Parts: sequence; structure tokens; C-alpha cells
Amino acid sequence: MRLIARDPVMPVELPYRFDTSPVVKLILRGVVALLLLVLVPGIMYSLLVSHSHAAAVQLLVSGLIATYFGRLFLRNLEGSRGTITADAVAVEPGTLYGVRLHGPAGRFPLRDFSTVKVERVPPPAWVEGGRHERVSLVGTNGTPDILIAPTSDDAGRALGQDLAAALGLPYQEERVPY
Repeated sequence: MRLIARDPVMPVELPYRFDTSPVVKLILRGVVALLLLVLVPGIMYSLLVSHSHAAAVQLLVSGLIATYFGRLFLRNLEGSRGTITADAVAVEPGTLYGVRLHGPAGRFPLRDFSTVKVERVPPPAWVEGGRHERVSLVGTNGTPDILIAPTSDDAGRALGQDLAAALGLPYQEERVPY
């Protein structure tokens, strides 16, 4: 699955707008849909129509597990959007149904970033598909790292190099485990 399609010949132009929240929102919408469209009606049906308390308890346990994982996703998956200019990075947190997603927010001067980093992640051996990358601005002096784009098919390498050149920052690439 290709997350970002870019023309490799076209360099990055400032201001550069980014949005890393769609994947996080999709996952969280799936959790909410599972809870509201499957588990809650299933519990109601089990109690009111089939009178199966065992089924209702099993669905309730499934709902608690889904809620637990939904909270983990909400706390740990970063989703933000923003704009990179020649002098600063303005970041807005993503929101879903009025709930703020995990991730940095604020305006950060460009001088507070040390590098443009591309993390290259190989796929697990048992999964078909290619490598994917995460392009980030690495912060210094208390400035958070900012995820700019999740990519695939070496688009992250091209984006990272172009972004580093446009911002006058060093480019760093590393291979990280899945």
C-alpha cells in the first residue's frame, strides 16, 4: 500500500504542508465503529432478544479489550498536521471527534531542529510488501521530533533529501526494526 505518491523529479517547495493524521484517524474510527456498530448492538440483542447472558458477557469483554487497545492507539500513535516554512515549523495536533490525537503542537523555530531523519523499516519476513519509511525533523533543546510523513517505496528517502536541502539541514538515514 502506497501512503504518499510523489514525483521524484519535483523538489520540495516551501511552505511545505504535511498531515500524518489520516492513518491514525482510520485506525481509531475502526475501533469506534467496532464498538458502536457491532459490540453495543450485539450486547443489546443478546440481552433483549435472545436473552443470552453468556453472549452479552462475551461481547462486553470484547468491547473492553477493543477499548483498551483504542486507548493505547490514541496515546501512542502520532497524528498531526502543519506547515514548514524557511524559518519555522507550525504544528497543529490532529483531532478525531473532538479528541486530540497524540503528537506535538506549537510553533518551533527551524534553528531548533538538527537534522531531517529518514527511518527505513524493512517488512517482517512473513509479510509480503516492501520497505516503508518515516520522515521526521529531529528536534534539539527540548523541541520535539516531528513526524512529517510515513512513506513507502523509497519515497521517504527522496522526500527527506529534498526537505533537508530546502531547509539547509543535514540528512540522516537509519535502518530501524519493524
